[in-house]
Amino acid sequence: MIEAKQAGATVEKAEAPAEPTGMVDLMEALRASVERAGSPKATGDKATTSRKAAEKRPGAKKRIRSAPKEDLSGLSKADLYKKATAADIPGRSHMTREDLVQALSSSRT
Repeated sequence: MIEAKQAGATVEKAEAPAEPTGMVDLMEALRASVERAGSPKATGDKATTSRKAAEKRPGAKKRIRSAPKEDLSGLSKADLYKKATAADIPGRSHMTREDLVQALSSSRT
């Protein structure tokens, strides 16, 4: 191309190939997903659990275990504040370090 321009010839630019857009047909993707999932009735297979059978079975009882008491005395005020934030302790922004330790200790019982 450079040599042709130096010789004085006119050079036409080639059109750039169309770039793929990566656009997905959402309806087609939904149809394919539904077909892959398929219902047990459509495939002839049996469902693993039925709704009625699931309703009859009692749920497992959960044991509530108290968390082991954590030693808060070695934590900085910033660490205590983070724990108080996670525990959603009201008024934590105005508390002293000792107040945070006491509030966290009483909230874990």
